[in-house]
Amino acid sequence: MQSGPSGELLEGLLSGRLDAALVDGPLEFAGLDGVPLCDERLVLITEADHPPVRSALDVEGRSVFTFRQGCSYRMRLEAWFVHDHAAMGRAMEIESYPGMLACVIAGSGVALMSESMLASLPGRESVAVHPLAEPFDSATTWLMWRKGMVGANLNAWIEQQQKVFASVPIPAQAIA
Repeated sequence: MQSGPSGELLEGLLSGRLDAALVDGPLEFAGLDGVPLCDERLVLITEADHPPVRSALDVEGRSVFTFRQGCSYRMRLEAWFVHDHAAMGRAMEIESYPGMLACVIAGSGVALMSESMLASLPGRESVAVHPLAEPFDSATTWLMWRKGMVGANLNAWIEQQQKVFASVPIPAQAIA
């Protein structure tokens, strides 16, 4: 098991270093197959007394707490600023969601995370939560693997996820 930005995980899959990866999708790469696991609602968090954020202009120039390059949420946030013709502040690379939350609580900047991740963190009630507009408001987590490389362990894991998340399709090629 390894965690990392989606870009690094996909590189690990393509190189054969990883058997499977949970990444932001949907993705179409030659040599990879996958299934969607769950949809996530993305939210921007700011210090508790920040006024409502309706566009990136409302947080223009603020430091942004994010994971390192290759993180799909970081790329979404950068695209949101570009879309709204706003200047993103300095990207401050933090390696954990609790660390991001602590920095935001302190009033040092903003961060993007899934609503479900935020809900799991102690201290979540100390920030303001701002929904984003489409197409930046959601992400789908996919399980990806190399074509033709689905073994018994991965099949069992996919079947277990299908029981937990009834909407997870089990493609015929995964049951091979």
